[in-house]
Amino acid sequence: MQTIDRFLYLLSTFFYIPVVVGLIFLLLFILFQFGQFLAVAYKRLRDKHSTTTAYIARMQQGSAPDPAKTEIALRVLIHQQQHRNARKIQAARYCVKIGPTAGLIGTLTPMAKALAGLSQGDLTSLAGQMITAFSTTVLGLIIGGIGYSIAHVRIKWQQADRYRLELEAEHIYQNHSLKQNEVS
Repeated sequence: MQTIDRFLYLLSTFFYIPVVVGLIFLLLFILFQFGQFLAVAYKRLRDKHSTTTAYIARMQQGSAPDPAKTEIALRVLIHQQQHRNARKIQAARYCVKIGPTAGLIGTLTPMAKALAGLSQGDLTSLAGQMITAFSTTVLGLIIGGIGYSIAHVRIKWQQADRYRLELEAEHIYQNHSLKQNEVS
């Protein structure tokens, strides 16, 4: 039984360094995402339609003679914009899930070392390991919190953008259909 315990202990300590390195990379990644988020938020404050203007311009240029082809072209443009937004949301959602998980792993591993130090009466080791343990928890929760906030706001933006693009597509399609009826 003691060999299984040692094996599990060694296995968990093996993953400690990769988890801490992963947390650091996740922190850098979410800070980069946060910077991009702030840049887009600033653009949206100045012009709330700044993210859809280019797509609407492409929609207006993309009229085909056939109404069915026009509708398909409009749907493709809406899908492209939505796909672009969805990728950004997924990156933030990834951090929401992985950040706290890695933080928990980074917490439990040093606690095992701390308990081993406590059993030997080494209080210095116990204190050091507990600081590391709680620091990784805090780091994981910060990553998750920032990721959640970014994802939440970007979902709201995506809904607003989709509504605006669909409204514009409907307007373009109706104008195109009216022009086709006048020609006929």
